[in-house]
Amino acid sequence: MRSIFTPFFWAFFTALLFLGTFSRSAPKITPPERFFPVYNYENDWLVYSDQYKNYVPFSPGVNEGTRSASLYIDLVKNRRYFLLLTSDTESYLFVEGALQNRIEGNSWQELSIDSLFKIYKKDELLVTIYGSEGVADKIALLCNKKKTNEAIGLNTSRPNFINIKPISFTPFGNFAVIALVLILILNAWIFNLNPLSFLRLINPIEFFNSDPRDQVSKINKPYSNTIIFFALITAMWMGFVLVFLSSNRLNLFSVNNILSEKPNTLLILGDFLILTTIFFILTYVKYIFMLLAGNMLNLDKQVDTIFIKIIQSSYMFYGALFLIVFTVSFNRATWIGDMRPYILLPFLFFYFARFVALYVVTKPPGALINLYLFSYLCVIEIIPLIVSMKFAL
Repeated sequence: MRSIFTPFFWAFFTALLFLGTFSRSAPKITPPERFFPVYNYENDWLVYSDQYKNYVPFSPGVNEGTRSASLYIDLVKNRRYFLLLTSDTESYLFVEGALQNRIEGNSWQELSIDSLFKIYKKDELLVTIYGSEGVADKIALLCNKKKTNEAIGLNTSRPNFINIKPISFTPFGNFAVIALVLILILNAWIFNLNPLSFLRLINPIEFFNSDPRDQVSKINKPYSNTIIFFALITAMWMGFVLVFLSSNRLNLFSVNNILSEKPNTLLILGDFLILTTIFFILTYVKYIFMLLAGNMLNLDKQVDTIFIKIIQSSYMFYGALFLIVFTVSFNRATWIGDMRPYILLPFLFFYFARFVALYVVTKPPGALINLYLFSYLCVIEIIPLIVSMKFAL
């Protein structure tokens, strides 16, 4: 029994040693030194199937004759990474079916995921390499750039402290905090100056108060301190919204012509104060034209009431818009550029609704329709709205 076992053992050992001489280790993939690999797409290659009219996984032995291989790259989950592509032979790079450039043999093609996301504005992108047959010589890596003095190895030891870093604010974020503090100070000052008028002006129910004996205009005039500061705060809110839209490449009313090109916190604050001054002056210029139109239509007694309700409604609308914009400004709002065709819809709805509400509230009781009041509101509300919408974009 021993004599039979020994020859079998040595025969098995010799065969195993012989086969081991033909085994090869997996090739080591070495991207450029400034990158380190995060993910290898070697098992994610796709080929187009005429049968299914769609992309299907690459199958060795079935699709070896295919000269093009594709990948679906998730641009949302892989932000801040780089896509590195290479091939042993000369190949061509296609993105979303469009030819981009030529890839030299044994050279790396670097694609920034953030740049692809900004250009194509898609969550997923189709990348195709056309060259030699099969995928054996094609390599696609998801990589990250090495930082200065970054350790190559992974530190598996558990740190004995909690690393807490302060939130880094952008110049616009710093400006937003300063603007918020200024507006809060002004609101607090107005409340201490005249708390009764302040509470009535911020109450939406007071806007629909049509009782001529108990209206806010009886205790406030357009040139009183409370109304002036309400108009000033409204102008500040409007200026803030306009600066925010301009910083996100939405140039309403061509304000970029008067804003700073390379803004920092102080320059943005200066632009904000300039826009606030412009809106505040335009508010009282509108009041002057309201007085002129009111005298011509014999509605001079209602001008103050209508103006105060305009300030009151603008304060509430732009105050709510300010809170939304302030919140969005601290988040990465990449969707704002896509909202350009619809950015004026909230303003259009607000001014049209205010036109209807002003007519209903200020219309004399018992009158079916007041053509003088309707014409007056068209002059001071609808015509400026049409002109603004025409030149806004």
